[in-house]
Formats: sequence, C-alpha cells, structure tokens
Amino acid sequence: MSRKVDLHTHSTYSDGTLEPEDLIQNAQKQKITHLALSDHDSTGGLAAARNRAKEFDITIIPAVEINTRDNETSAAVHILGYFLEETDINFQKVLTQHREIRAQRAQMIIARLHTMGIKLYLSDFDNGKNEGAVGRPHIADKLKEMGVVFSRQEAFDKYLSQGRPAFVAYENGPTPKDAIDAILSAKGIPVIAHPGYYVSKETILSLAEMGLQGVEVYYPSHSKDLVKTLLGFTAEHKLLATGGSDYHGPGSGHERLGEIAVPEETIDLLLERKYAIHNVN
Repeated sequence: MSRKVDLHTHSTYSDGTLEPEDLIQNAQKQKITHLALSDHDSTGGLAAARNRAKEFDITIIPAVEINTRDNETSAAVHILGYFLEETDINFQKVLTQHREIRAQRAQMIIARLHTMGIKLYLSDFDNGKNEGAVGRPHIADKLKEMGVVFSRQEAFDKYLSQGRPAFVAYENGPTPKDAIDAILSAKGIPVIAHPGYYVSKETILSLAEMGLQGVEVYYPSHSKDLVKTLLGFTAEHKLLATGGSDYHGPGSGHERLGEIAVPEETIDLLLERKYAIHNVN
C-alpha cells in the first residue's frame, strides 16, 4: 500500500486555525496516511490528533517545531523534531520555557498596539489550551476578529512584520543548538525547517556538527532548482531529506495540505536514523 506523507502541519495548539481533530479530518480528505503534527513549542495537540486518526487509519508522527535565533547572524532558524518522546518531563519543561518567552513577546506587541489605540489583552487568547503558544498569527487573527484588518496577512503587513509599528524581535529565545539538544534529549530527530535561500550551507553544516540530522527539502516555496540543489547537498553530507506543506489551516495563507510530494520512504529513513543515533527499537 502506498503512503502519502506530510511532515509539517500546525493546529490551534500553536498558530494553526484548525483543531487537531479537524486537521485530521482534512488529512483524510487529502488521502494522507502519515502526518506529523508539528506545532510550535507544543505537543499538546498530539493526543486529540491520535484519537481522531484512529478513525481513518492515519499514522500520527509525534513532532514539534521550535523557533530559534542564531546569536551570531541574528537569523531566524526553525528546527523540527520528529518521532520524539513527547512525554519526556525535561523536554516538556523546555517547551514550557519557550512558550513563556513567546508570551512575553506577545505582551510587548500588545503594549505597542495599545499605544495606537488598539485595545486587546493577553487574556483574550485564553482558549483553555495551557500548552498552546501565543504568537503573532494569534494576534493577527484577533485583529481580524476585531475588525481592525480584513485578513491575517494584512495584520502582518500593517502592524506585525519587521519594520511595522508593533513588531518586536524574538529575543532571549532558544538558539538552534538549544533546540537540537532538546529534541535529541527526547530521542527525536532534529531537522532544519524551510531553509530556502536564507540559511547557508555553511550554517546547516555547522548545525549538523551539533546533531542536526536532516533538511526540509520539499517545501511549498522551494523551487525545483532549490530542491535539486538541496537533494544533492543532503546526499553528499548524509543528511535526511524531509518535507511538508507547513499547513496552518483555512485563512492562514498556508493552506496546501498534502500538496507537497514527499517520498514515502522518508518515514522509514527517519525511523532508521532514530534507531541508529538513539539505539532504540
């Protein structure tokens, strides 16, 4: 039986617009058989996703996406973690710390919006998900709900993107090494997300020395030429080539669930690498 794979999706436990159960419903419509729920700094949606996935014989891959910033270059680097043991207590403590930093940044953004006469509060985002991470997309959606803007993208363009009046840099957060170490500690496989053209090969090789195991090669904004280049690079340096849609749900601007062709053998290669580096069965 052939497998259809999407290794990069988000739910309402981070900045997605769908509950985990609804995400799985959409995955079933797209005939996806293996799906990684990779919410930012949270694994809180995995249980609900697994429960719904049983109805459709979909395999849920425990995953996470950790936003980091390289202290030397100030570049934003996102690290995905696959097949991790999400119940690891120390790993969950790390994710909690990351979410607290996100909340602090969100509060600073809200304070800037207040100076412009836009009144919203961090408590407005309390949806009962203690493991959810408040970020700019949540604030953008709230601005849309309030009628300040017409879309999430307009909120970023007008207020939240770098150079806009409510932008606050993501500082004091984890470094790429911090994220790699955390994922490895939970017996996961760390992979750099959507490197595009902004992450150099030198940076990726430096991260590989820290324990990075793969590169997200197949991605919506990656051109065919870039995919070809990255495939050659990963093969040369014995890194895994993964991929996914980075689906965030309707109205998010990232709505291509299952449309990125990820080789089905990627699942086996990820598991083989997990067994090899963590000595587990």
